[in-house]
Amino acid sequence: MAKLPYAKNIITETRQYTPEEIKMIQEMMKKGPPIKSTIEMERLLWMDEDKVKGAEFYMECIWLWGGKTTSGTTEEPHVHAFPEVIGFISSDENDPKNLDARMEILLGDETHFLTKSCLVFIPPGMKHCPLTFREVNRPVFFFTLAPISHYGRRSENMKPEDAAKIEIPKFRAPRQDANGSRYARYIITEPISHIPKNAKGKAPPPPPRAIKASHIVSLDHSVIPGAFYVDFVWIWSGNMVMAAETHAHDWDEMIGLVGYPNKKNPRAIDPGMSVKMGEDMYNMEKSSLIYVPKNVMHAPIIFKDIKKPVLCFTIGTAPKWNKVKAVKAATAAAAKTAAKGAAKSKSRKKK
Repeated sequence: MAKLPYAKNIITETRQYTPEEIKMIQEMMKKGPPIKSTIEMERLLWMDEDKVKGAEFYMECIWLWGGKTTSGTTEEPHVHAFPEVIGFISSDENDPKNLDARMEILLGDETHFLTKSCLVFIPPGMKHCPLTFREVNRPVFFFTLAPISHYGRRSENMKPEDAAKIEIPKFRAPRQDANGSRYARYIITEPISHIPKNAKGKAPPPPPRAIKASHIVSLDHSVIPGAFYVDFVWIWSGNMVMAAETHAHDWDEMIGLVGYPNKKNPRAIDPGMSVKMGEDMYNMEKSSLIYVPKNVMHAPIIFKDIKKPVLCFTIGTAPKWNKVKAVKAATAAAAKTAAKGAAKSKSRKKK
């Protein structure tokens, strides 16, 4: 795999915190109430431009194994200049909507408790956190994600001179909903159907597949204005070809494949998975984040004789997934690249 051209776009590890980051975390924790927690976790994967040159995604993935937090928190209130998604995905094959856990998060001035698989959309400028893992009774996949090259934020505890360097757009809190909440609308717990509707506006039944899978949750601008595309699916067992037609987009995409929680070998993954990028198939050897730059032909994603479950997710910098426009963009980009190559070749011959 190391010799293939897009192997560098496949990330199978996290990154270590720098001494400066560790010091900042320690200082932040000292300012809050003492932490009493038995939560165990595994930092699994990290994506940003330092990991893959040119990547327009930040993502950190963590397995929460279990435990409780009875006081204190490891996070502080802050804001971003970009949209962010905070997510929690259940690992229960029999009840994948239920986290069997309770997470506490502050959105604006409201406290919300998360007990279902969900995506929490954070618009630019919206204050959020603390985030506290109050109770985790079975493994939960936890992540933070943003369509940016590097993570950054402005917190209430920053020095004024440092905070002044980070420009944050103004956020106007929405009106209260029927239940009196302003921020509950940003917590998404349902998936979006990808099956095209017929002329009568109804989705036809999906084609039969030799697969056991659960579409967990997804997001795009049709769900929340200003959101970007995010989609999570558990593949429990069997065979399936996802996105069978090789295609490209005029926006950047990231594909994630994460093995079922295994505390002894947290990055283990079923060997029956492969992803096509460019002209080559890449066999997945570990849980991975795969960065797909715009206009790069890719797919299918193949699940062959899956015996151990795998969490599959796709994320885009676009407000909505759209393959038709993407194929046209890729064709135009390929033609443009070919034309440039021909012009350079002609120029060399003249010389």
